[in-house]
Amino acid sequence: MKFNLQFQLVEVKDIHNVQRKRMFELMHACYNKVEERNFLADLEKKHWAGLISDQDGTVQGFTTFAINPKGVGGEEYHVLFSGDTVIAPEYWGTQIMRDGWCKAVGSIIAADPSKPWYWYLLSKGHRTYMFLPLFFKEYFPSIEKTAVEGKLEKIAAEVSAKLYGHYWKPDEGVIRFDESQGELKQEWIEASYQKKGSSFVQFFLQKNPGFHQGEELVCVAQLHPDNILRSAKMIVLEGMEHPIKLKLESK
Repeated sequence: MKFNLQFQLVEVKDIHNVQRKRMFELMHACYNKVEERNFLADLEKKHWAGLISDQDGTVQGFTTFAINPKGVGGEEYHVLFSGDTVIAPEYWGTQIMRDGWCKAVGSIIAADPSKPWYWYLLSKGHRTYMFLPLFFKEYFPSIEKTAVEGKLEKIAAEVSAKLYGHYWKPDEGVIRFDESQGELKQEWIEASYQKKGSSFVQFFLQKNPGFHQGEELVCVAQLHPDNILRSAKMIVLEGMEHPIKLKLESK
């Protein structure tokens, strides 16, 4: 079935209240223990959002981005932090999130090619983690050891310590809050266990056994066309032809 969906990259300050309310509704549909005030406060810490809308203009999915939050990155590299990402279950299986995300990333990293860009991702569930093996050659953590593993692990530790302080558990590679900040609904938790026949899903479950309680696995990958696989690379390159105006002040 073909859906008439549109992905648009917008600055968070330009998202109106009706859209914000709908974004929270989508989060609440897939996650337990999420509160609207916390969601909206976290949204304000982001710089950009990719909104997926249907033909009526209703938001059916979104992903958020922060560039160098709290001053992470610095002189050596930029950090693109992916925040909340969700799409209405009836649209699972469509490519709109993948295509829109890739184009948005291309536009962002093209804004300053003078330094390498790294994607900082927190994985609450296997669906998020699967972005890495599906679209990247090298990433952390990975089943396969790579030449850049040590470098990516170092970046993961640096960024996590600055963003999350004592909630960052370096020996485990996860963010663990004193109280859950949101966790998958039971049906999606069960879906992860049902897919553990996949080596990647099994690896995710081993690295983040507390995912069902909202614990988040810290992941990092370099955002460069040479590190991106298949058709996703072409979409990133397309996005790079239209760089955003980069604002480097931290939130």
